Amino acid sequence: MTLRTSIPSLLREARNRGALSQRALADFAGTAQSVVGRIEAGLTSPTVETVSQLFEAAGFDLKMEIVPRQTVDPVIEAYKPGIDRTLLVENLRRSVDERLRINAEVQLFGNELRRAMRVAEGTP
Repeated sequence: MTLRTSIPSLLREARNRGALSQRALADFAGTAQSVVGRIEAGLTSPTVETVSQLFEAAGFDLKMEIVPRQTVDPVIEAYKPGIDRTLLVENLRRSVDERLRINAEVQLFGNELRRAMRVAEGTP
């Protein structure tokens, strides 16, 4: 639902739950009944301030938040089916120091392996 199409229905719901007529809500909010009617009919795009005042007058708080969209990395998605989750869980059970030590050992092993390959190929 878009914000523009949801405001009328949300305002109508708040007004009904508050057992208020459009006129009563408008009086409590310090505005005209026609303003409430136009908003509920979706004929206008009210400001956040106006909507907030109307919800408060109906006895509700308006809560809005922004939430970052989840980005999808196609490379990660392509490899997900082949991920062994048991190894991930096992690794996450280790402390940070333990994971760093294992990482350093793997790097040392990689360095030794590259050195051995250069010797085998005859390059220093």
